[in-house]
Amino acid sequence: MRKFFIYYILLLYISVNAAEFTDENLQIIAKNLNTKDNIITATGDVVVFSQSYYITSKKLIYDKTAATIELFEDVNLIKNNQHVSFSEYLFIDINKELKNIKPMLMLDNQSQLWFNSSDTNSTKSTYNLNNSTLSSCDCVDPAWSVSFSKGDYDTEEKWINTYNTTLYINKTPVIYTPYFGFSTDKTRRTGLLSPTIGISKDEGFIYAQPIYYAPQPNYDIEVVPQIRTDRGQGISFNYRYKDSAYSYLQLETGIFEENDDYQNENNLVNNKHFGSSLNYRRTNLFSDNKTSTDGLLVDLVSMNDVDYLDTIYDNDKSDYTDKFLESKIKYYYNTNQYYGDLEMKYYDDLSLDNNDAVMQTLPAVNLHKYSDNLLFDKLSYSLDTKVTRDTRKIGIGANTTEVYIPISYNFTLFDDYLNISLSEQVNYTNIDYTNDNDIYDSVNYAATNHIVSVYTDLVKPYDSFIHALNFSGTYTKPNVFKKEGTIYDPDLVGNAQNDLLSIFPVSGTKETISFGLSQSFYDKETIHPIVTHKVNQVYSYNDLTKKYEKGNLENDLRIYFQYGSIANRLFYNYDLKDIISSVSNLNLNYENSFLKLYHSYKKDETTFLKDEYITYSLGFNFYKYYNISYMEEYDMIQDISRKKQYIFGIDKKCWALNLKYVNSLVATNTTDGSVTRQDVVYVEFNLKQLFDLRQNYKLKQR
Repeated sequence: MRKFFIYYILLLYISVNAAEFTDENLQIIAKNLNTKDNIITATGDVVVFSQSYYITSKKLIYDKTAATIELFEDVNLIKNNQHVSFSEYLFIDINKELKNIKPMLMLDNQSQLWFNSSDTNSTKSTYNLNNSTLSSCDCVDPAWSVSFSKGDYDTEEKWINTYNTTLYINKTPVIYTPYFGFSTDKTRRTGLLSPTIGISKDEGFIYAQPIYYAPQPNYDIEVVPQIRTDRGQGISFNYRYKDSAYSYLQLETGIFEENDDYQNENNLVNNKHFGSSLNYRRTNLFSDNKTSTDGLLVDLVSMNDVDYLDTIYDNDKSDYTDKFLESKIKYYYNTNQYYGDLEMKYYDDLSLDNNDAVMQTLPAVNLHKYSDNLLFDKLSYSLDTKVTRDTRKIGIGANTTEVYIPISYNFTLFDDYLNISLSEQVNYTNIDYTNDNDIYDSVNYAATNHIVSVYTDLVKPYDSFIHALNFSGTYTKPNVFKKEGTIYDPDLVGNAQNDLLSIFPVSGTKETISFGLSQSFYDKETIHPIVTHKVNQVYSYNDLTKKYEKGNLENDLRIYFQYGSIANRLFYNYDLKDIISSVSNLNLNYENSFLKLYHSYKKDETTFLKDEYITYSLGFNFYKYYNISYMEEYDMIQDISRKKQYIFGIDKKCWALNLKYVNSLVATNTTDGSVTRQDVVYVEFNLKQLFDLRQNYKLKQR
């Protein structure tokens, strides 16, 4: 756009002293103008202006009676600042809005395509092309091009039809088709999307064709029929809808039917896999978005077995191994003083025949009163109330009510260097057991915690950095003044009736003394963190030994540097003399390469069972257009790789290629309970502005 504007200004400057002709249709500027009867002939740096285009050439003949224009030699036309064409001859019928161009090189700024045609006729919005070539690559020696004997380009509908079409890669013909049509518009519109074509050793030839329907700006529908010749066939539907500016709904459903041979060979429980999901987000439902906000969140999912996930078109969950589904509905309302929410959760265990023994939360209600002054400024309080209904058809359930009220008095000493907080926390818990309520007595538990906290915040600037330091100490003294009913006792692990109550613990507080230290270093100019470090240590009083015992030591360290960051958070148990939890992150980015590392380790303090896995990915770009990367999730306890992923990509101006190989564990509902590992090769080839081709090769092995 800018270069055409500059070109336009230069032409005006050149033509300041030139001859000029103007009528209701157009304006002509040239070095020489000759008028005879109704014929105007212009030569020498001819410039033509109209409402929708401007043209330059060496010579012009304008017939005012016939309303036709002929232009000769170095003809350049710009229409609506979108289409630019270059030719040696141009004929325009102004009344009929017809144009004939011989030969023509046209550039479409929106689609980034160019057309080279020996002969072109055009109306107001359609170009008829003869013996033409198109591409989005460089005009000289393009990486790919399409040649055709005839074609038409509708600039309003943004659609191209070509006939007797041959695709060339460099100068080599690779594909011929009698007809080819495609859209140059990449915005949202009805039509066929790029298909996925693949081949699998177990599933045969794979073809899935998304059909996209977008009748209105606020909703669309995607239908995807698919066939896997050696496995079966299926269809899925995806409906997206925005009922307001603050909401979004997505509904997905599908079904896949297995061939009998494939079902028997792979020991699949079900012949048909079907499922659906609904996702809805809505804010400003009842609130005014000024003094209050609210929102509705809906996530519902259902399927007859976990194999359904493996049959969904283009599904990123194909390596999904969890057979436990969660559906939830949540509404929240928030003001400057109060926050409340209502949440319902439903769990579906696909490994079971039914969910009669699965605990459901229907519903949980939370109410929070934000901290506010009580009587005077330095005395404050807040309130938390939670009511939960945990229920199931088989097994114990409970209706639980929890109330938490902290009251704090805060003041400072030594010229605000030392902060002191005196708190009284009131806790009340009521548990009304259901189903087995004749075995367990309802619980009423009430206690207060007397808390004294002292802390200080120190900040000192240096030449190049700022150091912030915080020391804190807290003493907590619990006082239980009501305790009745059947309460879960963690010291009686192994007792059958007691263990059933472990999902309804009453969080009693021990007498503790805790110390904390946190410090941060910041860059003085940018205020970006350089190092952050936190240490917390708790000492708990043992009523039996009458001594304070060390709790787990928490240490959190994060270091930021020019090319990334490194972080670790760990918990150390003094009794076990071992680390019971550690999470580490490493992120590195240097020029065209990256490395990401995540490590997680956990050790149960009671059973000593360990869980440890590592996830890492690395890659780099090279030769400007190429990239390669690798990612792996590895279970270090089971000594097995959960997932491996190899990616190679090329992204050039007019074409792109992506190759991805994924090896992963997949949850499968089999009659023998066997585990399935899946290998998939993904291929995506994109001739930009022309078409995308996506393929996958899938191999399953036991």
